[in-house]
Amino acid sequence: MEGEGIGVILQKSEANTLQGLLRSDEEISIGQLFMVEDSKKLTLTRVENFEFINEFFDEKGEIVKNIINEPSVYDILNMNTVIKVNLHIIRKYNHNSTPRPGSIIKRLPEIKDENQLLWFYGIKNKDGLIDYGFLAGSDIPLLLDLNSITMHIGIFGETGSGKSYNMRYIIHKFSNIKLRDKVVAIPMVIFDANGDYTDLVSINMDLVSKGRGWVKRYVLRDPKESNDFRLTIDLSMFTPRELAEFIMSLKYGQSNYNNLQLNFLEQILALHNSDEYNRLLGTTNGIDIMKEEINAMAQTKDYGITTSTARGIISALEIFRNKVINRLQLVNYSASFSENTLEVLWRNKGLAIIDFSAEGSPGVDITTKQLVVSYIARLVYNYLTKSKYNGSQRFIGLVIEEAQNYIPSNDYPINANLTKDILVTLATQGRKFGISLILVSQRPAFIDKYVLSMINTFFFHRIYHEDVRYVMSASGGLPESLVKNLTSLDTGYVVVSGLMSVMKSPVLVRIPWDSRLGSYAGNVERLDIVLSER
Repeated sequence: MEGEGIGVILQKSEANTLQGLLRSDEEISIGQLFMVEDSKKLTLTRVENFEFINEFFDEKGEIVKNIINEPSVYDILNMNTVIKVNLHIIRKYNHNSTPRPGSIIKRLPEIKDENQLLWFYGIKNKDGLIDYGFLAGSDIPLLLDLNSITMHIGIFGETGSGKSYNMRYIIHKFSNIKLRDKVVAIPMVIFDANGDYTDLVSINMDLVSKGRGWVKRYVLRDPKESNDFRLTIDLSMFTPRELAEFIMSLKYGQSNYNNLQLNFLEQILALHNSDEYNRLLGTTNGIDIMKEEINAMAQTKDYGITTSTARGIISALEIFRNKVINRLQLVNYSASFSENTLEVLWRNKGLAIIDFSAEGSPGVDITTKQLVVSYIARLVYNYLTKSKYNGSQRFIGLVIEEAQNYIPSNDYPINANLTKDILVTLATQGRKFGISLILVSQRPAFIDKYVLSMINTFFFHRIYHEDVRYVMSASGGLPESLVKNLTSLDTGYVVVSGLMSVMKSPVLVRIPWDSRLGSYAGNVERLDIVLSER
């Protein structure tokens, strides 16, 4: 089970850090793991940084100037090139000593059976654990602990970094969990921003259906496929203020409310019980009733409302009627997505995809999407808290793509009053009720800092330079060398850190390629290949 020797330890530098030399032909990445052997005592280490060095090379020496135009000399110099590496100690196997100078640096061993895998991780069994990808430079899977999933997950990476493929890979893993003698799945609700997962409800359903008995897609248009459902919601979940802000934002935008009109519309809605909202705001007749009430109040002058203010509110209601009632048909007494839906989802370990893509929700604005996210997040919270208090623990994973649009930081130019409070509640209180919040974003710097601080497992793909400092503060404990390397991380690799990782230390992981998982709406094929096809 021993790995091949590829280098030697020179010395110990700082606490838990070793310096060594590797042979120059060894492929190496920051975050990769190596084993160190000192008189049969094994120590697992992680690459912090490395550089190529050569005993003949001196940038101030005359030899450098002379060999620049003599390629044949390079082979001679290469014979004396080595890799100088700094290694961080992650685990010591049944000993407490530090590897001494002369200890052998080895590749990770080849794992041939489960017993060897248990030894490598220092655990007794794989109960509640799933395989995820492979530790860089090896065929050893990273083990993830499902029991830590409710501590919330963040998946971050710039456009084109492999973030969506990784999410599909995770959905596949969460849909095919082997527990004893059966295959089960984690019930999930996914807000799909770009249609990257819709094939999992149709042509590629077999990738997720083995452990699931229910897989559906919800759209904001007429259904076209057998597993499509038109999404309708119940407005009684919202307060008069929230509904008033939503209606006025359809006319004025998210941050340009007419406060007088907003306050008066809130006052009108507050005169009604919440169970009347679906009738008042979900039907044409209901809108007409509200218009009559507004005109009547304006005429009496007892409410301090002018006719021009009344006209502004009525204009906003007409826009609401055209967009939400007539075109989207979004509001219904018997909402197509309800707590009963979540009960079916739980019992069948199902997968519900809310398709916000241009195909699934054509022309739908961000404010309406926020209304839907807020509604379903409240349903999930209410359903799971009721279940817990009734003595029945249940779990649901809630995946929110483009999370910055729903829980933005203060410097991100989007108003998310409808979603922010409930998502903060899920992040802070949801764990004990069985909620796993899974946030996906290309710009973690634009996600609310308090919510990010509640995330305890991170999957970092290649990120923008502007996000480096934010990632360091949000992740807490991610080594600076790993963070800086994130800006140039290859597609297909991810740094995994946090409670779900059995390694309990940040590591670089290779995600295996599967052509079916890689075939989705957001994946752009190579242009030269597409153009050459007949």
